[in-house]
Formats: sequence, structure tokens, C-alpha cells
Amino acid sequence: MDFEHDRKPALINLAVWTVAAIWIIVLMAFLPSQRELFLMAVGGTTVLALVVVGVSPLLTPHRIEDGVLIVRQGWHSKAVIPLPLITKVQQMERIEAKEGVLLDAFNRTLVMTDSKSNGIRIQLKEAIRFPWAFWKKADVVIFDVSDPQRFIAEVGKAL
Repeated sequence: MDFEHDRKPALINLAVWTVAAIWIIVLMAFLPSQRELFLMAVGGTTVLALVVVGVSPLLTPHRIEDGVLIVRQGWHSKAVIPLPLITKVQQMERIEAKEGVLLDAFNRTLVMTDSKSNGIRIQLKEAIRFPWAFWKKADVVIFDVSDPQRFIAEVGKAL
């Protein structure tokens, strides 16, 4: 079962990354001759960054499948949470953390949000490690979904 999250901040992020990529390519056009290989390397890296950071958050919903909750923030950040480890799921009226992906190792809190509203806070029985975050542990996961009541109902059914 897929759960969408707010796409508006991801669209703004995509627009900013697109403008930055265009400026890089325009500035590179003014380089002296014999620059083809450098131009291809920097242009390819810029396009890859644009796709991974700008486009991928638009294509990755959160998901419940096969006894796990998968929280995604693009192709680069994925939290796989076994459903039996969830002790508490609650809706948050406002997310007080910064938008984006943040793992606060001192408070053991993972935040993966696109917006400040429609937040979900999940408390875990024990902390789990996230390989993409340098193997840091978290026992609280905060993220946003478009329909928090539906998400809470589906997690309740899956538990």
C-alpha cells in the first residue's frame, strides 16, 4: 500500500536544482577550448545530481509491504522499519523539525519530511540502524503523508 507525501516542496527543490544546472552549463560554455571531456564530466554529474536530488522525491511514495514500513525521501534515503518494532503511531499537527532528511543521533530521531504539516511520529521498541546515515541508530521516525488518518488506520491493520 502506497502513501503519498506533499510534492510541492519537491517541485520547488527541482526548480532550484534546474536553475543551478542551467547556470553551471552556461558558465561552462565560456571556458577556453579543449574542454569537451571536462564539459561532459561536469555536465553528466550535474544531470545525475538533478535526477537523484530533484526528480526522485517526486517518484517515491512511502509504502507498507511484507511486514515492513518503507519511508522514502527520494532514491537516496530509505528507512525500512519492521512493523513489529512499532509501539506507537501518532499524528502531528505541525512538524517542528527542519524539512529534508535529518538524523539526530543524540535524540535518536530520524526526520524525513517534505513539509511542516500532516506529520506522523513513530516510536519504536528498539533503535534500528540506517546504513545510508553512517549506521547511526534511531528509535523515533518522523515523516509526512498526504492522508495521516488513512496511514494510521493501515498501520493499525498491519500490526
